[in-house]
Amino acid sequence: MLNVRIKTAIIVLSTAMSASSFADDPAVTAPTGTDQGSGRIHFTGTVINAPCSIAAGDEDINVDMGQIANKVLETGNKYSQNVNYVIHLQDCSLSAQTAGSVQYPAMSKVAVTFTGTPDGSKTDLLANTGSAQGAGIRLIDANGSLLKVGDTSAEIPLANGNNELMFAARVEANSQPVSTGTLVSQATYALNYK
Repeated sequence: MLNVRIKTAIIVLSTAMSASSFADDPAVTAPTGTDQGSGRIHFTGTVINAPCSIAAGDEDINVDMGQIANKVLETGNKYSQNVNYVIHLQDCSLSAQTAGSVQYPAMSKVAVTFTGTPDGSKTDLLANTGSAQGAGIRLIDANGSLLKVGDTSAEIPLANGNNELMFAARVEANSQPVSTGTLVSQATYALNYK
């Protein structure tokens, strides 16, 4: 009987020591309190009347024009290298369809119209609202044609599924004296399916 009591005492003492060593280990400590973290997720988007969806993120495209040397704008061609950007179209369904009482005509191409604030000295260019002077942003069509603010691109053929609309832009002198500073400009694009 004494042997059983000693074994029981050893087991109880061993269990107590193990519990206290786990309690001191921060990796094993149970969380306390009622709020263990929370947050919100905001979902936004728009339903549009079009044969293609615009990929998430392409409704607000950021194009980094880089750091342009003022000498590039003051001599020679007076414009920077082209910077390419893409408008991604997804899930294009181009065949004619009827859904209830709504008729969807067949489409095969798209043109893109670019609008924005024109430069005060050279209205072909988008105005720079940053601190640099003497330069604006030139929009360039997928086929390399120079666009003016308000122009519509050449028609681009589409295929069912996903499509990429490739465009470019460059920094261009506007015939005023060039000074260093930031370049900030904005254009809005609108898709015109045909």
